[in-house]
Amino acid sequence: MTTRTRILFLVTLLAGIGLLVYRDALYELGTSVLNREDGSHGVFIPFISAYIIWRRKEKLRRIKPAGMFRAGLATVALGLLLFMIRPERLGASVSSFSFLVVAAGLTVGLFGKHVMRELSFPLFFLIAMFPFPRELYDLIAEWMRIATTWGSVGLLKLSGFPIYRDGYNVSIPGLDLFVAEACSGIRYLIPYFVFGLAYAFLTRTGLIARSLVVLATIPISILAGTIRQSCVFLSAYYIGPFMADHRPHVMISWAVFATVLVTAMWIDQRILGAGISPHPIGTLSSVPSP
Repeated sequence: MTTRTRILFLVTLLAGIGLLVYRDALYELGTSVLNREDGSHGVFIPFISAYIIWRRKEKLRRIKPAGMFRAGLATVALGLLLFMIRPERLGASVSSFSFLVVAAGLTVGLFGKHVMRELSFPLFFLIAMFPFPRELYDLIAEWMRIATTWGSVGLLKLSGFPIYRDGYNVSIPGLDLFVAEACSGIRYLIPYFVFGLAYAFLTRTGLIARSLVVLATIPISILAGTIRQSCVFLSAYYIGPFMADHRPHVMISWAVFATVLVTAMWIDQRILGAGISPHPIGTLSSVPSP
């Protein structure tokens, strides 16, 4: 069987299994990505995975397909078992994950472990589209809201700006504001963390180096959230209270997100990343839902 025939066979099998077995789960995942305000980064995940595969295309072409039928069949069976015993509370996520396991099994069965090793990260990177469990999301959002509110108010106080905080109630002359969960900074943390995974994979080798890049997204997210809140407070004071309304707030959020992301990548590539990155890349960016 030629490589082209194997690819066509794999795509046909995945399409058939997706339509016949996983149609509802994949549809639910797709609609949740498109409609979830705190997960707009999910739209970009398949494109990033496709880009990573494209970056590795020459290496993939040099690998001679050597299908491992038994290992592939066992992995497919494991994926289908996950689909059948999925807990109702996590049904869509587990079902979607089981589809990825089935895809991995078919890849191993048709192409072998060496091809699967090259495709494992872009394939399972698609998990980043899955929604966070609500309890975990709320816990992280609360932690981020504490950090960014404390940071923004503290930063402005150090500069002599007239601001007062009582919990999440923030007062500036002529205006009282409330830092809601949506303004906590978690909508920076999740996209930064997810794109940090891809960025680390593309620009670093070794588990420690990649882990440090991913972990750096946490303080970067707190910094970005602090800057965003500070910009909202300052613009509401110096320009007008309407700057704290939804649309100006959205514009500030997008501007801060993009500026911090590009600046962090520039510092890494030009200063910290000199001589480290084996594959220089262009900017991977996205704008989160504000």
